[in-house]
Amino acid sequence: MKTVLGVTLGHDTSFAYIVDGKVMGIMEAERYFRQKRYKLHCHTLERGKHISGYQYVSLDDMELFLGLVAKEWGTKFDALAVQNAGRVEEFNNFKSVLETAGFKFEASYQVDHHLSHAALAYYTSPSDDALILSYDGEGNDGQTILFKGLGNSLTYIHNNPLRFGQSYNNLGYIVGIKPEVEGTTSGKTMGLTAYGEVVDEWMPYARDYVRKYVKAPARKIEGLNNYGKAHRINSVALRDIPDLKKYLVPDDREGSLKRTLRKIVGMQKDVLLLPGPEDKTAQNLARTVQEAWTDEVMELIKPYFGQYKNLCIVGGCALNGVTNYEIQQLGVFESTYFVPNPSDCGLSAGAALFVYWNRGENGTFHGYGEYFSPYLGAEVFDKNDLPALKGKYPHVVLDTERAAGILAKLVYTDNMVGVIRGRYEVGPRALGNRSILCNPLNKDMKDIVNRKVKHREWYRPFAPIAAAERAADFFTNTVDIPYMSVICYTKPEYQEQLPSITHVDGSSRLQTLRQDQHPFMHKTLMEFEKLAGMPIMLNTSFNPGGEPILNYYSVGLEMLNSTELDYVLIEETLFSKPGREDKLASLIA
Repeated sequence: MKTVLGVTLGHDTSFAYIVDGKVMGIMEAERYFRQKRYKLHCHTLERGKHISGYQYVSLDDMELFLGLVAKEWGTKFDALAVQNAGRVEEFNNFKSVLETAGFKFEASYQVDHHLSHAALAYYTSPSDDALILSYDGEGNDGQTILFKGLGNSLTYIHNNPLRFGQSYNNLGYIVGIKPEVEGTTSGKTMGLTAYGEVVDEWMPYARDYVRKYVKAPARKIEGLNNYGKAHRINSVALRDIPDLKKYLVPDDREGSLKRTLRKIVGMQKDVLLLPGPEDKTAQNLARTVQEAWTDEVMELIKPYFGQYKNLCIVGGCALNGVTNYEIQQLGVFESTYFVPNPSDCGLSAGAALFVYWNRGENGTFHGYGEYFSPYLGAEVFDKNDLPALKGKYPHVVLDTERAAGILAKLVYTDNMVGVIRGRYEVGPRALGNRSILCNPLNKDMKDIVNRKVKHREWYRPFAPIAAAERAADFFTNTVDIPYMSVICYTKPEYQEQLPSITHVDGSSRLQTLRQDQHPFMHKTLMEFEKLAGMPIMLNTSFNPGGEPILNYYSVGLEMLNSTELDYVLIEETLFSKPGREDKLASLIA
């Protein structure tokens, strides 16, 4: 047995455990510390808290998390693989911290950023011959890179200077979207594009924006930067659109809201700042740039059409389901492969897989050989507290054979049910183990979930989860979409029947599920079909507002008090709000 511990340091810190070329587990720091994209650093070995972008970092946090890793996977490994953007001093610091904590390795390696991304996608794919596109904000080896995967080897074949991740994230600031605490707007922006229309006259400017975008110089802001990267706004090319000239914000505009915002985020002169997501011009600009952005991605991979049967797509930009669908629709690749954790939270597993397959002693890669399960995260961190929590909340234990049917009935009768089962799904999408399930047939359910539980922006859609063998009856997907990576469309004849999971443009960020991938959730979908006529439910992430997907029983149960969530199902134990004991009793009668 050969083991590798993979680590990525910086934002989206995670650790991964690889055994004989298989990913056995991934632990993401954000799930433990309950802050999105949490970062652990070893820039310095000095004690105390140190400002790092949008948060403080400390050795105490690192040591605490290493304790969890040691408890889960032990401390002895054949190799250590670290992705930390090539920072040599930090790498040496980290090895020192590991040694103090009792970790032992035969060898240690640093693996470059995009090479780690590409390794995750390629070495978990079913093919041993593929083109790999890795693109995101920035790595120490570039922003947008194409690799060739053949057997054990990964080869850089094209390093493109386009900053796809940065230009898309920056677009959110331009149209007036409030960023997440760590500075990202991309997910929200993608949701907004559905409300806009492509303005043909703007397309040349939008293409220039994507092609010419450069990271603007940052201006120093004292203290924690709670506005993420907003101080780097660059509206090059888009500022030249004649229709948008009135939205330029010069330095001397005193007293306006835009002036105030400009002071906060330190924008450069004459930056483009639209009124916000409610504005039709902002919606049209978002849609137009999305179209231009997709076109540029197509131009990037076009020279390789006919040379490769298989394409792997990875990096933060691989979360753009709109573009992913357009690539699939081309039909030029026999398969297009995605992973559940394409953003930086997957770098630890990628670095470890690269080291495993390139040490020269572990045989030849012939494809992963099995479905790459997303349910690789840790079990809940407060598992031992469940007996005490049962004393605080009304609950019943459901018969194992009836649990899926009861859950389906609760959802069908318009209850919102949080589900916590087994190990969490890695990456940013809830895929059934940390989900809130709702009735997709209720035309008001999207608004109900938003108002009572999620409190998200009005323009962001909710996603469906569907039994894979029936999904193509209702959606335009042509292959399975197990990780919610592709935004297809609800078929026109079902859009009125499925209003809460169909976005304003008819699109749908679908997850398909097969029985062997998640037996309990698949059975629930089939039980729901008996009631609703279709094996589809609304599936949204189980998390309090502003936090990452949860991994604590206590956090999920507290949402029964802090929100209007109706029930929480933990394995086969169903919890409700106080005062609903009679309803619980009736479910098992």
